[in-house]
Amino acid sequence: MRVAVGSLLGVLALIAGPSAAVAETPPSRLALSTVDQPGSFFDLTMEPGGHRSLEVAISNDGDTSLAARTYAADVYTIVNGGFGGRLRDAPPTGTTSWLDYAPASLLVKAGERSRRSFTVNVPADAAPGEYITSLILEHDRSFQAGGAIDVNQVVRQAVAVVVTVPGQRSPSLEVGDASHLVVAGKSIVSVAVENSGNVRLKPLIEFTLSDAAGMQVSHASVAMDSFYAKTATSVEVPLTALLLPGAYVVRLTLEDPGQGLESFETSIPLLVEEPPVVAPGSGTAPGLTDVIQGLRGESLAFVWGVLISGLLALALVIVGVAMAVRRRRNAA
Repeated sequence: MRVAVGSLLGVLALIAGPSAAVAETPPSRLALSTVDQPGSFFDLTMEPGGHRSLEVAISNDGDTSLAARTYAADVYTIVNGGFGGRLRDAPPTGTTSWLDYAPASLLVKAGERSRRSFTVNVPADAAPGEYITSLILEHDRSFQAGGAIDVNQVVRQAVAVVVTVPGQRSPSLEVGDASHLVVAGKSIVSVAVENSGNVRLKPLIEFTLSDAAGMQVSHASVAMDSFYAKTATSVEVPLTALLLPGAYVVRLTLEDPGQGLESFETSIPLLVEEPPVVAPGSGTAPGLTDVIQGLRGESLAFVWGVLISGLLALALVIVGVAMAVRRRRNAA
């Protein structure tokens, strides 16, 4: 199994806070890599109760020594899929507890390359399925990012550790509630989802939003990135406009043929309140989805109703004028 790890290397974890004393961010020369592995992450198949010794390499290709930290961290699925690694202060749980990898603060000298050994210990009662955790290497302190925004950043690198326990594969998805938030004056519809199965998924999702009258307001297709087993996240669809207050229905069709997840459809109610709750920001998918709604706050169905009523009224006026003209002619 290949896990998408493009976002693992050279990840920037942005930490907002007061400006640091350092005036600029030095280039990152720290590197964390696998040893004696064919790929950029550890892809292991292990039986329950199994043990395995492995190594990672830590290097500094820069011209100056760098203070660093390394530790094991839980993996979670970010919005719309993809890799996320917990921060240094988060307690390790789940698969991370299978690793014997002691956290450490270290000074990596310029040009230095060293190795750290660790072991993976699979519990004797581990059920079949895919399990994922990670090893992190990061700068010990944050640096002030350049630009107009005063933000400090910590440069992090991660290597995934994927363990597959042989046995039956059981792909499964569960859909939760839908919610509405606003960013930069536009609506975002978010639906909670959970990978309740035991394998990684990359679901294909068809999103349809309808108003209370059943008229389609918006439609989009979402191709989720890696959605790790036993993790929860959300599917977010950014719209091109602000939704009008009222009741809506979100209809999702989900499938992952590659992992054996058959297509299924579900409908979730969505209530957009007035005034909408404004959020400072959200991790949304690129691109915006069109919204079909009427002018001055009316829904599309209401606009059509008003238009048809106006045309009928105009027709009645024309007929009335024609009859009045005819009566005058008859009287003459």
